[in-house]
Amino acid sequence: MNSTAPDAGSYDPAARLLLAKCAPGLALGLALSFAISLTMFIPPLYMLKLFSDVTTSGSIATVTGLSILALGAVLLFCVLDYLRHCTYHRLAAWFALRLGEQMLEPIAARALDRSETATGLIGDVNLVRDFVSGGALTAGLELVWTPMFFFALFLLHPYFGWLGLASGAGLLTLAIVNELLTRRAAAETTARAGAAYREIGSALNFPETLEAMGMLRRLGGRWRKLNLAMITANIRCAHRHSISMSAAKGLRMSLQIAVFGGGMLLVIDQSASVGTLIAASIILVRALAPLEQLLDRWRLWGAAGGAMRRLSKALDMPPRIVRGTMTLPRPCRSLDLKRVVFVPPGSRQPVIRGVSLHLEFGSFVCIAGAAAAGKTTLLKLIAGMWVPSAGALTLDGHDTHSWNRENFGRHVGYLPQSLQLFGPSVRAAITRLSEDTSDQVIEAARRAGIHDAIGRLPKGYDTDLDTALPLLSDGQRQQLAIARAFYGSPALLLLDEPDASLDQAAAQALAASLRAFARQGHLVLVSSHRTDMLRAADTVVLLDQGSVLKIASPRPVSQQRELPLQAIPEMAPTPETVEA
Repeated sequence: MNSTAPDAGSYDPAARLLLAKCAPGLALGLALSFAISLTMFIPPLYMLKLFSDVTTSGSIATVTGLSILALGAVLLFCVLDYLRHCTYHRLAAWFALRLGEQMLEPIAARALDRSETATGLIGDVNLVRDFVSGGALTAGLELVWTPMFFFALFLLHPYFGWLGLASGAGLLTLAIVNELLTRRAAAETTARAGAAYREIGSALNFPETLEAMGMLRRLGGRWRKLNLAMITANIRCAHRHSISMSAAKGLRMSLQIAVFGGGMLLVIDQSASVGTLIAASIILVRALAPLEQLLDRWRLWGAAGGAMRRLSKALDMPPRIVRGTMTLPRPCRSLDLKRVVFVPPGSRQPVIRGVSLHLEFGSFVCIAGAAAAGKTTLLKLIAGMWVPSAGALTLDGHDTHSWNRENFGRHVGYLPQSLQLFGPSVRAAITRLSEDTSDQVIEAARRAGIHDAIGRLPKGYDTDLDTALPLLSDGQRQQLAIARAFYGSPALLLLDEPDASLDQAAAQALAASLRAFARQGHLVLVSSHRTDMLRAADTVVLLDQGSVLKIASPRPVSQQRELPLQAIPEMAPTPETVEA
């Protein structure tokens, strides 16, 4: 019916395999639909027997027996329908769990690439789940058995059979017309709704800005404009859909007239009985019901088909980075960058240009530079989020980007520039969603300087994160994220602007903590421009437009003053690598 309906043949191997594993559940649903379709013959047969046999025999016992059998069939219908719905719900839950699990990596990949479809894929998984558990799938499976009802109509009388086929063809024609009329309007509605929710939702994430600068009224005007465009497109689509639905209702009413009018002529001609007429009316309604339901729910089929194609495309895409499977030992020697160049996806200009460094464990390295100098990108490359476009980046001789992520994550602590905290509780936010209750949690919090603040929360480390965050300042939230990076005493610590929201005392304490952490044999890399952090570091790497401009070492403590970076004495550089 719908040109956008799901087509398993167009899916990639991973999606087809997942659909194949759904086959037993779909087969059970199809079998239950067949059994339910058989029970739907009971009411017309009951009517047929009443009007053909009971009216002539006048037997009360026959009426009683037929009624008991009919009620038994109704009870069987209820049981089978319940089992079918349970099958759909379990199938939808299984499908969503398996599909959601497989989609995590593609979703994360799109988030790293700043793709707009990243969150949309989560919605697609939920959309497919709702489709499987809803009535749209029921109509599709019942449609398979519709020819059985048309055959029964021909058995009653050819007139009823041809009338049923003509009505089915009429509904199918309406479905095609409905698709042609509404396809573009439906796509426009979806696009405008997505644009409105993204723009307004993004603005509402910053209520302080809206409130402080009096932007709520202008935001409301913008919302009205976007919402009006969405509603206009939706009304246009709904009006066109209503044409098909009204025509379908008119066809149904005309069908009833044709059934009883033509059927009565057959009764007068003694070619059929009144029971046959009533039975044909019931069977015809049942035969056309799946077509009417599909016409009414065409958008669900189209949406589910589009969602499956998007999910299939995401599953079919090659991985951003080919990861290894071997578990590697904890790194303990050095991090090496040799003429590393990186060109971001979709760009032609490199943001990292020929960076070469040799950094040994036990060192505290600070990466400095102006905005857009490449500090964040360099840390992401070291963390293995991206693959260098040229050159080599290794940790103890192994490429960081090809390192098994779970294994790599146990040895690395990372703090992104944008604050990202998640988990059910403060403890889970620090332990990276694990259920660890050991002293490592407290140790990480102490190193980050947030332990005392956590102790003042309603339930301490077990406080719900949603409850805790409003009670913490921006600096304390950043310290909580730093504690997560410290958790597990990682061999490599990568912190992007960890002191951005900290006051001077907290920044000095963090610098001292990082220096002490490095002295324990860890490698600490921090991007920062604050003097306290620069002077605490063993080595300062100054970046400019993606290139290493200067490698420097801070002055001894006795000579420390508020000096700009340019005043820090340089180390003796080598042509390509510098040892820290």
